[in-house]
Formats: sequence, structure tokens, C-alpha cells
Amino acid sequence: MSLSTRQVFATVIMTLGVQALTSFGMSVPAVLAPVAALDLGVSPASVGVLASLAYVLAVAAGLVGGTLILRYGPIRVSQVAISFVVMGLCVGALGHVPAAFAGIVLIGIAHGFVNPASSQILSLAAPPSVRSLVFSIKQSGVPAGLAISGALLPWMLLQMPWSQALFWLGGGISLALLLIQPFRTTFDRQLNPAQPLGIGHFGAPLLEVWRDRGLRELAFVSMVYAAVQLCVLTYLISYFKLELGYTLVAAGGVFATASMVSVVARPCWGMLSDWTRRPRQVLAALGLSMGVIGFALVAIEPDWPLPVVLVVCSMYAGTAMSWQGVLLAEVARLAPPGRAGTVTGGTQVFTFSGAMMGPPIFGAVYALTGSYAKGFIFFAVLPIIIGARLLMIRFQSEQ
Repeated sequence: MSLSTRQVFATVIMTLGVQALTSFGMSVPAVLAPVAALDLGVSPASVGVLASLAYVLAVAAGLVGGTLILRYGPIRVSQVAISFVVMGLCVGALGHVPAAFAGIVLIGIAHGFVNPASSQILSLAAPPSVRSLVFSIKQSGVPAGLAISGALLPWMLLQMPWSQALFWLGGGISLALLLIQPFRTTFDRQLNPAQPLGIGHFGAPLLEVWRDRGLRELAFVSMVYAAVQLCVLTYLISYFKLELGYTLVAAGGVFATASMVSVVARPCWGMLSDWTRRPRQVLAALGLSMGVIGFALVAIEPDWPLPVVLVVCSMYAGTAMSWQGVLLAEVARLAPPGRAGTVTGGTQVFTFSGAMMGPPIFGAVYALTGSYAKGFIFFAVLPIIIGARLLMIRFQSEQ
């Protein structure tokens, strides 16, 4: 498919927007927990259960999404994802525990649909010379959605009850359904109305990834890197406050600064991957770097100058939270023609599994040692092993 520069740009913005909307939806429970949990009669800590449930459903939706893309098209599946976010917010606004669970079920499914659909779209739209950059820009929608949620929702809560805010957000997000409709004529043309929808076909994406050595290697890379990323998101603030003695405001400032660096770092790694034409070496360098910087993180002392601390944490986020675009672009490159969405759904099983397993394993290390630093050391070793393995595979293939 040959698209004009303007069409490519519009497509990237569209996929980035859809990614940001689903990321926004996934972050809503965490932002609302301190307020909504009291009204629902549950502990704010129960948001962790909702987050785990959302990722479980996202795994299943990723497998289903590949089949739905072949039958209905990636834009239609993206519209379904947006619709589920809208319904999830509106159902959650009903104000009782079953509704909250139903809402997160819908949003989790939406989150699982997005990467397969956008990978199918961008595999057709992105010129090979800038494939990694394009995928990385799209993935910047994840931290963008988190940032919008963290800024917008607290402001809305000053103006109205949280349930009313969710209804307004659902109505606003529904406008995106109309905005992406024109893209259907470009990307939803080659459909297979006879594509089977039986349960037996939903495991096909996972088998397709497992049988291909290159895709299988990338799947395990994504599992480890996702585990590290979720541990950074979950425990970095606690480490600085409870172990290093920072105030909550200072710890949050360090985390916010590091997160913003990850937004910029994603397209930078994508450009490097395109420039070198060696995405696997870039992924290996990211793994080795996040491991080494992880050791630097645990070396921080409470009296270190704040600029030095910010540099270390920004470098950590710039690696541990910025690898997704390069990996997804390489998955799409290795996918058989027309099956980028399906293969991405299979790879996503490993990615989200790592995201689900990382924080509990970190928590177990903390329970055994009483140290957040020990947890970060454990998750510094793993990406070093994976990065070294990627380099070894490349070296052996060149012999």
C-alpha cells in the first residue's frame, strides 16, 4: 500500500490517539481510587485487583483481536475498542462494585484490541525506512494517556462528582468513533467475511508466534521488559519515599520527570533503530542499559544531589519504559503479509503476562528481604541476561 506523506501522518496521529484513549481508560481506576473507593465501600488498595483483571482480559482480547481484524478490519476493531472504553466509563459511573468490575472488564478488553489493530494499520502505512519511528510515536500514546488522566481527572473532580465526570468523559471519547471512520475506506478493504470465529481459532496467534523462532525470541524479550517496566511504574515512588526518605511530593516529582523522559525517548529509540537498521541490537542495548542503570538506581543515597538523581531515574525510564515501539515494529516486520495484527496479538500474550507477573514477583522479593532495592536488583539482572542473549543470537547468525 502506497500512501502520501499526509496520509501517513494522519494515520500515525489517529493510531496514537486511539492508543492514548485506551491507556487513559486503563489509568482511570488508579486515579479515582482515593475518592471512588470510599463511595463504593472498598479499600483503595483494591485497585490492584482491578488492574490485574484488566490485564488478564487484555491478554484474551489480543488473541481474539487478530481474528476479528481479518474479518472486520483494523479500523472497525479500533472503533470497537473505543466503544468499550466509552461503555466501561459509563457503566463504572453507576456507582456500585459490580458496575466497577464490569467497567474494567470492558476497558481491559479494549486495551487488548488496540495493539493488534494499530500494528495491522501501521504495517500497511509506515514506510520501511521509518517503521520503528512510526511505531514508537504511536506507543507514545501510552504515557500520554496516563499524563492526561493524571491532569484532567483531578481537575474534573473539583467541578463535579466522580460518577458525573465519568459520564462526561465517556461522551467526549465517543466522538473519536466518528473521527476515525474515514480511515475505513483505506484500511478495511481486504476483509475475509468467512474468517472463522470459533474458539479453536483464537489460540492460532499464540501458536503462530511460538512456531517462529524470531517471533518467539521477541515475545520473551517483551515479557521480561514489560515486567521491569511495570515494576518501575508500581514501586519507584515507594522506593524513594519509604526507603530513601523522600517526601511524597519529591518522590512524585522524580517519577513524573522520569515518565516525561520516556515519552521523548520512545521515538528516539525508533529513529536509532531505523537509522542503524538493526532493531534487535537496539533492543539488546536497551536491555543491557536498563539493567546497568537499575544497579545505579539502587546505589542512590538520600544525600545525593537531586539533579544526579533525576538523571539516573530519567535514564532508567528512558530505557525500561521506552522499548515497545521498536519491538512492535520488528514483530510487524517478521509477520507474514497481512497478519501483523494477528501476530501482535500472539506476542501481546507474553507482554501482558510479564506485566502481570512483574509486580507480584517484586513484592515477593520485598516481603523476603524488606528492601525495595533488592527488588530492583533482581529486575536489573533479568534484562541484562535477555540483552546479552539477543546479542549472542545475532553473533551466532552472522557466523
